Amino acid sequence: MGAAKEALKGIINGMEGNAKVEDMFSTNLGGKDVPWDIVFQFNLNKEEAFFLEIKEKKARSLDGINPKAEVVLTGDPNSIVNICNGKGDFTHAISREEITVVEGKVMDVIRLTKAITIVLKTK
Repeated sequence: MGAAKEALKGIINGMEGNAKVEDMFSTNLGGKDVPWDIVFQFNLNKEEAFFLEIKEKKARSLDGINPKAEVVLTGDPNSIVNICNGKGDFTHAISREEITVVEGKVMDVIRLTKAITIVLKTK
C-alpha cells in the first residue's frame, strides 16, 4: 500500500463517528439535509491508484480506479501524506502544483480539507 493511501486511511478512521465530520458530509438545502455523496480518485505518482468514497456520511478508501469519480487528483503522494499529518492543505498543494485537480471542482477538494482538519484537531 502506498504512503498516501495509508495516511488517508488513518484520517478516514478518525472520521468514523465524528459528528463534526458527519455534519460536513451533508448540506442543508431548504430545510432538508442532502448527503454529500462524492468520489475522489487519486492517481498519484509512483503509487497504485485508489479512490475515496463518501456516501451516507461515511468515508472509505478502495483500491483501483472508479470511472464515476467526480474529482480526479494527480501529483506527488508526499503532499497527501503531509496534508494528512497536518503539514499543509490541498489549497497550498494545488497552488504549488504538487497536486493537480484534473477533473471536478476545487471547492469539493477544499471541503475534504476541512473534514481532514477536523479529524486532525480532534486527535
